[in-house]
Amino acid sequence: DDIIETGNTSAASIPLAMEKMLRTGQVEPGATALLLAFGAGLSFAGQVVKMPPLAQ
Repeated sequence: DDIIETGNTSAASIPLAMEKMLRTGQVEPGATALLLAFGAGLSFAGQVVKMPPLAQ
């Protein structure tokens, strides 16, 4: 559904997904999350973060 709603958001995909999960209650602020991404060729990255609170 995300691609249908927003199209290919490239580098903004992870922050947009984080915001949607926080907004819909799928994850709570302060929860630990593993973020993974891949790019052109064999490039990839990952990090562990604490989910931030939603901006007011």
